Amino acid sequence: MEKDDHVVEPSFQILTLQNPQFATYLIVSALLILKMNALILLTIYHRMKNKVVISPEDAQFKEGTVVGSHPDVDRVRRAFQNDLENIPAFLVIGLLYLWVSSPDWAVHTLYYLFFLARLGHTLVYAVYVVPQPSRAICFFLGFLILEYMCCHVVVYAILKGYHGH
Repeated sequence: MEKDDHVVEPSFQILTLQNPQFATYLIVSALLILKMNALILLTIYHRMKNKVVISPEDAQFKEGTVVGSHPDVDRVRRAFQNDLENIPAFLVIGLLYLWVSSPDWAVHTLYYLFFLARLGHTLVYAVYVVPQPSRAICFFLGFLILEYMCCHVVVYAILKGYHGH
């Protein structure tokens, strides 16, 4: 092996329930997915309540049902779409962030704040409609947390990965 070769075995000590940061990641990830699933159920509820279905074959099962949409259904679907644009990114960067040696309080704060931002976004947009800037505040709080974690991972990887040995 040459002098500059550096072999590092992956450290999976981070991925254990003895690590409170990983436990927080598991909890927040599960809560975010449960929240998304709640939006699926809310979409179904609004479709049934307003007697609208997405395809003609679905309309055959209930008389008086029309193919189309409804503003309530569309609103919940937009909230779900927004979750699809944000939550998978958290699931990835949240896991990577566990390797940057942040203190427990920082990880717990960022992860739970992200969850609260996404929950707030759903509540003020799809459940109890509240005028702007409430939705924008919730969205940008979550967005800024994701951006911070991404930048932190990149900087940490550059400093420790390339220059840390």
